[in-house]
Order: sequence, then C-alpha cells, then structure tokens
Amino acid sequence: MTQFNKMYIISWFGDNEHSTKRYEIHKRQLEWCFGASLTPVVLAQNYKDDQYTDNVEYIKHQGTVLKALQARNVLLNTFYDSDDDFAVFADNDCYLYSGEKYGANDKFAEIIRNTPFENFKNVDMLIGLDPSTSPFTKDLELNKKNDETAWRLLPGFIADGFFILKNLKKHHNKEIYFDENFIKEDGSIIACEDQDFPIQMIFQNMGVFFCKNLIRKDDAATSSTWNNDQENRRIRTTEGHDFISKKFNLPIQKTSAKGSWMKKFKSFNDKLKPQLLRLNDDYNNHLKTLFEGL
Repeated sequence: MTQFNKMYIISWFGDNEHSTKRYEIHKRQLEWCFGASLTPVVLAQNYKDDQYTDNVEYIKHQGTVLKALQARNVLLNTFYDSDDDFAVFADNDCYLYSGEKYGANDKFAEIIRNTPFENFKNVDMLIGLDPSTSPFTKDLELNKKNDETAWRLLPGFIADGFFILKNLKKHHNKEIYFDENFIKEDGSIIACEDQDFPIQMIFQNMGVFFCKNLIRKDDAATSSTWNNDQENRRIRTTEGHDFISKKFNLPIQKTSAKGSWMKKFKSFNDKLKPQLLRLNDDYNNHLKTLFEGL
C-alpha cells in the first residue's frame, strides 16, 4: 500500500520564559506521534543532554539557531532521500487532536497506509484544519458515514504547523524547498514562507488541499519561539504577501478581491477543485449512496 512512517519535526525551545513549557508540549507531541505509530525525526537545536527522548531519530544542531524555514529544509532533504511515499511535517507544538469527535485523527496514519497509493494521484499535500478558523463539529457529524470511505478535500495554500507531504522527489522527480530568500540580509524573516512553499507546488501543477477530516492542535499557539510579536503580525503578513505577489506575478492582496490568488491558481492548475479522496474499495458503494434516488 502506501509507505507512511515518519513525522519530521523542527524543534527549538528558545531561550526565554516559554522554554520549559515548549519542552513539555513537545514531549506530549512525541507521545502522540508514538501513539500514531509514526517514528519522530527531530531536528534538535541546542538541546541539553536531558532533553533527548528514546526511540526518536535526531538530527542534532548546536550553535547558531537555524531559521524555521532552514530547519524545515534540512528535514525535507532527509525525507526526499527516503523511500517513503508520505510524511508528516510539523512544528514542535503541533499535532492532531485525539478523540472520536475529531474526524479521522485517531486513525489517520493507519488509514493513509491502507489506502492504495494510486488514490493519491491528485494529492501532493494534505493540510490539517485549524479549528480556530474552521469550525468542524457539525460538518463532521453530518458527514460521518460518508467520511468512512472518502475524505473531503478543499484547495488551499497555507502549510503552517502541520501538513502531510508526498515525496516529491520519488514521485515527481522534483525537490521543492522553503525559499531561503525570505531571510533578509539582517537575519530577520519575511513572513508567509508557509504560503510560498505550497504555492511553489501549485505552480508545478501539484495538488495542495485542506483535509476536512484532520483537525490540527496548536498546543502552544501563544508562546511561539519563532515569532511572539503579536503587534507586528499584520504588517509583516502584508510584507510577505507583497513579496509573494512580486515573485509569482500575483494580484496584490491588500488591494485585490478576496480569493484572487486562488482564482489565479485554478486558472492553470486543474487539480485545485474540491475532491473526494477514496480510502478503500467501498468507494463505489459510497458514490451509490450519494446519488441514490436522484
């Protein structure tokens, strides 16, 4: 079936008052990862000796802290050189909620492994829903039966915190990385690199989707070690959008109609439409149920 075995995590606990909390959250993340039968591969930056955990594959980095996008690129390179078909990529505070009310979360890894790989033909990235912006409870209740045979996907282009990526080198003979031009000469970061990465994929005619069956958990949403300056987020987001607009010749976000970027993407990438990801051989029965009585 589908080779899906690892979760790649960038991890730095910072050097401020949130460091201990961040470490405790990461330990919960690792417990979740083991429970999902995934092997954690952690890029560990400036860890102390007592911060390592058994049964984790570590890429150790001591010294000058890598930017988040640089750290992700180290892990992407490792993944691309593997034989796996898919892998999870996550910050060290992100995983999925547990419990029956959270869709496919509890069995997502098992489901992906048991889904024929050819069913992912149009799917190159799956992004978990952010429950703070995407209400999910009623939607999952209404679609519970049909979701057993097919996941519901919507086009998207924000890969922050937690996403599942196809091995682009193995299956497309391409290697796409986070653009390190987002690092300024003074070492500061232009925001929205987590949008630029999936947009690169979209321009390569790849399928990038939010999965309505996976609900993301940001366990430290208010204590980021990468960017904890709330007041400047809007300004920095505008800067990032302007950078991406210039790079890809896209409409300027702040002066364009909502959805203008996605409209442009859909004009050349025919994969970007709502899709049902068939999970098993019961899919034909699923379709029969949907259209029964029409």
